[in-house]
Amino acid sequence: MKNAFLFPGQGSQSAGMGKELYEQLPAAKAVLDRACDVLGYNLKDLMFNGPLEMLTDTKYAQPAIYTCSAMYLERAKKQEIAYEYVAGHSLGEYSALYAAGVFSFEAGLKLVDKRARAMANENGKGTMAAVMGLTEKELKSYIDKQEDVVMANLNTKTQIVISGTESGIAAVADAVSGKEGVSVRRLAVSAAFHSPQMEEASAIMRSEITDMSFQEPSAFIVSNVTGTATKNVEEIKANLTAQITGQVRWYSSILAMKETGVEQFYECGNGKVLRKMNKAITLRPKCLSVGE
Repeated sequence: MKNAFLFPGQGSQSAGMGKELYEQLPAAKAVLDRACDVLGYNLKDLMFNGPLEMLTDTKYAQPAIYTCSAMYLERAKKQEIAYEYVAGHSLGEYSALYAAGVFSFEAGLKLVDKRARAMANENGKGTMAAVMGLTEKELKSYIDKQEDVVMANLNTKTQIVISGTESGIAAVADAVSGKEGVSVRRLAVSAAFHSPQMEEASAIMRSEITDMSFQEPSAFIVSNVTGTATKNVEEIKANLTAQITGQVRWYSSILAMKETGVEQFYECGNGKVLRKMNKAITLRPKCLSVGE
């Protein structure tokens, strides 16, 4: 049976994340202790106790989520769950690459920390909102009227995250909010991720990713920006660089894995964000949590 591991991204963080694993699984404890050493601050206290405002801050949220997903991966190893495909939602793609052996936990954490700091520097320059109830084609007519707004995440057929300036997002929200079955929810972010506004952060990470040694993956990587699977290292690097300003094609990624014969998805990380999305994309194969 073909399995796929899915790793959540920013927005999956919560106070208490990873605590049960830390207390019950020595290998997961070792992962978090190692992360504290690498980062040089008490990530464990932040993950377990918050405050949530600090845990939601991009420069802390991304290392916390990456580390927590690595802890869940240790649970999967203990349960001897094999996997042939990996994919991660935005930041989660770094966890997916670690799971596939492309780089070590420490190397990935250092890369994620640099990504988080580069993206955090864009604070105050934009925002994001989730639009529910419109397809990509239906939403496009509204987006096309705003030069400073893009479709950032194609999460499901009718759940799309838009990214851009405060005024642009507000204009789109006002235009679609009165339509039957349509709702708009502002996201708790302080920058326009996956948009051209992230070009400076993308340039920083392009240099970091280019210079870093990537190993051939043990599982197929399904890229956010292409929604297709690959094991080509150079292609993986190029996609990871493009991801910061590019679109997250989660809907396409899940369907692509289904079409290759994946029979079971596992969410490997904190929360239920991806399980909820997957249920809206396809009822079969079902997405379980690592540990179920």
